[in-house]
Amino acid sequence: MGVQWCFSLIFWVFVAVFIVNSVSTLVEKGTSDATKDACLIPGCKCTDAAKIWKIINCTFNNTQKVEFTPGSIPPKTMEISISGGEEVTLQPQTFNALVAFHLVRIDGTRRFIIRRSSFLDLTSASLLMQVQSCDRFVVETNAFKNMQTPISLEISRCSYVSIQNSAFSRLQEGKFHNIPYLDLAEGAFLFENQGVIGRHGPVTTLSFQNVIIPKIPRATFHSSLAEISIRNSEVREVHPEAFKASQISAILIINSTLHIIKSGAFSDRTLLIDFKLSKCKVRLWETKAVMASMTNLTVEHSKITEIQKGAINSTVARAIITDNEIGTFQSKGFVLNNWNRINVDNNILKYIKNNFLEVPFNPDIQQYEFTFIGNEVYRSESGALSFIPDLESTVLNLKFDNNFFNETCHCAIDQWVVDLLGKAADDVSFVLNTSFCTINALLSRCFELQEGLINMHNFTELTCGLEETIKCEKYLGETKILDTTTKLLADDGEETNSGLILGLVLGAIMIIAASGTIVILLIRGGLWLKRKGYCMRFRNLHYHHEQPSPEDEGTIVPIDTNDKMDAPEELTPEILQRLREQLEDPSTHEEAREMIERLYELFITGDSYPNNNRQDEEAHLYEELGNLQLPHQQNDKRQGDGADYNEPFGFLKMMEQKYNNAANNIGETHPKPALAGEYSEPTDAAVHLYSELQQNKNEDPTDTQKRDSFISFHSNTQRSNRSNHSGKMAFRPLPEKPKDHLDMEPGPSTKC
Repeated sequence: MGVQWCFSLIFWVFVAVFIVNSVSTLVEKGTSDATKDACLIPGCKCTDAAKIWKIINCTFNNTQKVEFTPGSIPPKTMEISISGGEEVTLQPQTFNALVAFHLVRIDGTRRFIIRRSSFLDLTSASLLMQVQSCDRFVVETNAFKNMQTPISLEISRCSYVSIQNSAFSRLQEGKFHNIPYLDLAEGAFLFENQGVIGRHGPVTTLSFQNVIIPKIPRATFHSSLAEISIRNSEVREVHPEAFKASQISAILIINSTLHIIKSGAFSDRTLLIDFKLSKCKVRLWETKAVMASMTNLTVEHSKITEIQKGAINSTVARAIITDNEIGTFQSKGFVLNNWNRINVDNNILKYIKNNFLEVPFNPDIQQYEFTFIGNEVYRSESGALSFIPDLESTVLNLKFDNNFFNETCHCAIDQWVVDLLGKAADDVSFVLNTSFCTINALLSRCFELQEGLINMHNFTELTCGLEETIKCEKYLGETKILDTTTKLLADDGEETNSGLILGLVLGAIMIIAASGTIVILLIRGGLWLKRKGYCMRFRNLHYHHEQPSPEDEGTIVPIDTNDKMDAPEELTPEILQRLREQLEDPSTHEEAREMIERLYELFITGDSYPNNNRQDEEAHLYEELGNLQLPHQQNDKRQGDGADYNEPFGFLKMMEQKYNNAANNIGETHPKPALAGEYSEPTDAAVHLYSELQQNKNEDPTDTQKRDSFISFHSNTQRSNRSNHSGKMAFRPLPEKPKDHLDMEPGPSTKC
């Protein structure tokens, strides 16, 4: 039996494994299609074009995974368009030796992957690849290999794009637009086949528009390029030797943000024809960041936080540095060699250090022009403009004009200018005659200068003459208007504190969310307590009985008999005595009567009286039982007494009895106080019940007949729910009196 069981178990295990493998195979067939012919893939349709040539159009569903393998693309294919799909993968040698293939279009595919050597030995005239609206697009190393066909690549609206090392063997044009994350590997644009570089230089152009590049690693741009254009983009780090190509005809960085340009980012082995930085933000320009030789250098309308020493140290034929906001310009920040023309105009310079611009003289190079016009200098070190005096004798056209220095005008301003130009300055008149300094509010009103600026030379003539007094009259000399609409490096503090602000905002949101959660929990908790009845229990919670203090016993409360007394919260002997006296007085009889009725309703019949508990209900029940078993005469007497209780003295007597009973209960010795909501069994219920029953046993038969007649009359005239139940209980067998009732004490019940 055991052997058969083992063989059966092994058999069923094999069956289960077979079923699992079959199901997984079916699932893979449903989700991944790999076939020798692309025309047979579900969702693909092949159409004829120009007789023997084919066009493939594929539309996949969102869960479909497709792999194109070697030989799946017919040799006569001209175009392929793919739309949709969870994942599309081009395996190695998928597009191999196609002579007329010229278009690949991918749209809406979540993941599109081009494996190594997917495009191999293509010889068509050109190839255009368009990829758009993908979540992830990866071009692996040597994906386009041994290509004679020039490739044009257009990638747009893809969430993540990865270009790995030497992905394209030959690239004519690359466009990267609207990409939130562009991952470039080392040697991403290293081409094995540059094609024929004509007399006009390389022809490959790369355009990056509205993209975010976390880093440009080493040798990313290794091959010669015609143009690199970065517009409306963000580049966080430019690593050393990122631009390593032997020649780049133009680098245009426009309206973009460059966080850090590291040392050696533009290699000294690179020739840049045009390097333009326009409307950009640069946080840090490190030492020797730009070493490449340049024909034209343009830095304009940009905001640069810091330029370190030797940030640009290269040969520049022409340099245009205009309309910029520069925070800190370190000593020898720009070292421009072998230059012909330099224009430093209309810049806002927050802090320039000693000899911030170095322009060495080369007798073999004709230096045609140097201008320093319209600049605003807010802080400067001694010798900051020490390069100016040397240019007077070497430059054919030197212009120094209309510059503002944030220095308060004083009579020794000429000595300050000498210190600014350095010890080599012999003549400083060209600076004094063309520059402006600031004056205080008093002199501004005196000369009617709203801007508070005045020409240095004119100031010394007006205020530093031989005359002891200054003649206040309207100033008619040369003035300058500052650009007060531009905030000088206003974003520096914002960038520095952006993390702190974000933290505060997130903290405030979390605090608000936590507070709202607590409030909701409290509200729901209160509603739950109310629904469960705990609120009523808390409201009816009473303190346990305690021995009254001697101070309270001896306290005498004075009462003014002339004032009308309001309903008290509890009964006291003084109140009852006063009511009795007022009731006997004819002048206050009605008032006392109303008060007694109110107190009767409040303390005797009201639900809020503390002693109105289960004990009163049971006492009433026993009283009803006793009434049903009393003779008719006694019942009539009880009814007469009850009528008497409707009078004020009867009400007052009942309240006095209630007060005396409460006082007697206080004086008794109690065990541990009962908890709120815990059941306390009365001690006198059984005694009262059986005493009543004992009395009824001693009655004679005649009284019993009278009582029965009274019961019949009473049930017909005054019927109530409680009396009806009591009448039924009267005819039930009466239980015996417990023997140990004297041992029972009030307190928490010990019954399970």
